[in-house]
Amino acid sequence: MEKETSTSKKLLIEEFTKLSDLIKSKYDVSLWLVEIMGKRYSYVVGHKEESFLPPMVFSLNEKFAVVSSNWDKIPKKEQQKILHYLKKFIGT
Repeated sequence: MEKETSTSKKLLIEEFTKLSDLIKSKYDVSLWLVEIMGKRYSYVVGHKEESFLPPMVFSLNEKFAVVSSNWDKIPKKEQQKILHYLKKFIGT
């Protein structure tokens, strides 16, 4: 069971890395994946960016969320596609 969990997390990391690279190059927007651990968020992978403004956090399921400091630079339609794709990939 643990091997299956680590394999699925590895696939998630690989897929998210590709997506965050694409978003960074296309829109110059940083996305990073965090694991939700109670009230705490733990960085997993992606282009993490510090900003004066608080980042936007989008829950994908009870275990993972996507964070971005410049989410509004992405067109609304693309935002929806990105979140839908990630939720589907994670299996929510």
